[in-house]
Amino acid sequence: MNGAGTQERPLAEVLKENQRLREELERLVHTAAANEEIWRHMVEIERVLFRTRDFDRLAFELLREIRARFLVDGAALILTHPDLVDRFFPELLNGGGAVLEQETGTCIVTLQKNGWLCDAPDKPASPLLFQGEEPLRRLLGCRPSLPEGFFPIGSAALVPLRIHDLNYGFLLLTCTDAAHYRPEDGTELLEQMGIKIALCMDNCLAYERIKDLSDRDGPTGLLNFFQIHNVLEREFRRARRRGAALSVLVVDLEFVDEAAEHEDMVDPVLRHVGELLRGTFPDGEGFIGRYGSVEFLVVCPYADEQEAQIVASKLHELIRRSPLRRGRTVILIKPRIGTATMTPSMQKPFELLDAAQRVLCLLKTFQLSVPAADASKDEVTPLER
Repeated sequence: MNGAGTQERPLAEVLKENQRLREELERLVHTAAANEEIWRHMVEIERVLFRTRDFDRLAFELLREIRARFLVDGAALILTHPDLVDRFFPELLNGGGAVLEQETGTCIVTLQKNGWLCDAPDKPASPLLFQGEEPLRRLLGCRPSLPEGFFPIGSAALVPLRIHDLNYGFLLLTCTDAAHYRPEDGTELLEQMGIKIALCMDNCLAYERIKDLSDRDGPTGLLNFFQIHNVLEREFRRARRRGAALSVLVVDLEFVDEAAEHEDMVDPVLRHVGELLRGTFPDGEGFIGRYGSVEFLVVCPYADEQEAQIVASKLHELIRRSPLRRGRTVILIKPRIGTATMTPSMQKPFELLDAAQRVLCLLKTFQLSVPAADASKDEVTPLER
């Protein structure tokens, strides 16, 4: 009996060990299958991520894909990079949240303290998994402005969006189930996804900066039509956000003498006036662009109505008294300058531009160079009809 019992015990242990190994194998197969499915989802997300440079349109679509494929209740981009926000989500600079659809549980928010974008004081270098909302407050130093309809946080994953030592923000994935994300789970795939999202953000910003440098008008070297409009939109948003002044000048040219009869004189005249404008507005004090065939648009940050009128009068006199000389030919240039200053009632940049165009239209209608009231104020005599 003792011998038989001795033989049975090792057999029972072997069977038990075999069962344990079989369960471990099943667990590994299940984990491998789950990881393969996650990897396929990430490949699909990458296709969404790298198909456009317009990150503002891409972001919500990306969040929808992430939420659907990772089976989470809520997904949010928490942005901490000022350039990224200013370029693609300017409405968030006032601390608001942008929700695509309430039922989708996706949103884009900014991390702010006292109204300013901020980095997390102890920003994590790798994804973190946690239960409840309190760890999120501690990790970020302050609570991001998640909108009212965002799902309650039972468990969550916070993924840093970082590349080239630049922190763009975080991807926040949340579940109402407290057991969905567990601190002991692996985060390697989430880390790879965070890097790729950050790379997309970096590429989008680089593309925007290249456009800033390359969108120039050929004859004058100034900003072209599209780029000066982009500048106007950016400065309009900035002025509204900060409560600062903003004025624009629309400079229209009429060529007198031989310039009106010789087409080949147009580009030299434009270059000549462009140089005069550059000399009038040092870097940072004004943005100058070619707006039409013989028109320039000048965007003047922080310039109020009185300052804009003074600048317009001085610029009118400068151009009028600086003819273009080519050989024995003297090209006389008569400018007309419409000015406008942003008011609290203006909601869109085109309203400011339209106001300046209306002034310019009146000047053309009555064959004046500057409005009569402004002329008397700044002691500038308008040209005769």
